[in-house]
Amino acid sequence: MMTLSELKIQLDNKLSKQFSARVLLDNLRLIDESSRKTSAYTDPLYLPFYYHLGSLIQPKTILEMGFRLGLFSACFLKGCKTVESVLGFQESDGEYYSDRLGRANVLQNARRIPVEVYVGKTTDDGFIDALERNKFGCALFNEEMGYDKHLAYLDLVWPHMEIEGFMVMDYVNRHAPAKQAFLDFCKSKNRDPIFFQTRYGVGIVQH
Repeated sequence: MMTLSELKIQLDNKLSKQFSARVLLDNLRLIDESSRKTSAYTDPLYLPFYYHLGSLIQPKTILEMGFRLGLFSACFLKGCKTVESVLGFQESDGEYYSDRLGRANVLQNARRIPVEVYVGKTTDDGFIDALERNKFGCALFNEEMGYDKHLAYLDLVWPHMEIEGFMVMDYVNRHAPAKQAFLDFCKSKNRDPIFFQTRYGVGIVQH
């Protein structure tokens, strides 16, 4: 499997080239179609990052924590053809959430593979069972939460990663609790992460 230093070089090279985010978003479903024109969705260093990442690593299983519309997973799958199963998790916070659009986005880009989306709490038996059924080659973290919850997510997922699997955390520049939790987690595991200057900043650590 690719090392972090190799991944850093190759991803930086891909990110330095012009790439249209619209190419990735054309077949994805959004709650509000006007959001396709916003700066976040047209930013070549935001969602395209996950496409480039998927083109470079070859996991068989992926996990997305903070699944929402499944956009990170969908873009990743556009670039990666080795994935055999996807697990998405969205924490239930009392507000209405449907996984319909997110599931459709992932299936649009990865037909004929199992896609499971769990909505609830990380402590639910159903989600723990889903985690324990697989070892993940790549885990994507797509949330902005408090420090303790970020750290809890990371600690929860770590034992379920494949050896040399990649944990990918977004918002490490924009959201201070995410960055501090990620840094403290890496230190606790005696791992040196790599960072990318994307729209909100991404950190990657290898198991």
